[in-house]
Amino acid sequence: MQLINKILTNGYMALIPVFIWNYCFTSALPVVYQPASFNHDIPVFITAGENIFRSFIFILPLFFKLGIGSPAQSKGLLVFITGIVLYFVSWLVLMFVPESIWRHHVFVFSAPAYTPVIWLVGLSMMVERCYVFKYSKWHYIAPAVLFSVFHVYHAVYVFNRAY
Repeated sequence: MQLINKILTNGYMALIPVFIWNYCFTSALPVVYQPASFNHDIPVFITAGENIFRSFIFILPLFFKLGIGSPAQSKGLLVFITGIVLYFVSWLVLMFVPESIWRHHVFVFSAPAYTPVIWLVGLSMMVERCYVFKYSKWHYIAPAVLFSVFHVYHAVYVFNRAY
């Protein structure tokens, strides 16, 4: 029972819905968002920064124990769920709303790039402890924000190239 509890409260579990969503729906996004197109001819400093900080935000949760027992953690859960919903909605807009609406608005086009910072901040607030170092929420928020900066820059670069 203790092992199951450790697995279910591991920070990585919170990332699984995002991984499943991305795996299931990437192919439903417009052509400009398909990996071959989206990642084509992106400057190295953008892809390097994005991938370095992506690694941090997807590896660090392996060492987190999440909780929702404190008021801050409960707020974190609310922020996390809100961010996940906004992230999923940003994809749905791109998949189901006519291209003429979002192709002229960089804010809508890049929403899948900036909405993750919301659920990442929520995740940082739910951390009860880190197994390898004394945790501060800034240990996760800082790389999450830096990832988001590079990710948004990548999306805006693609938008400017495509439209």
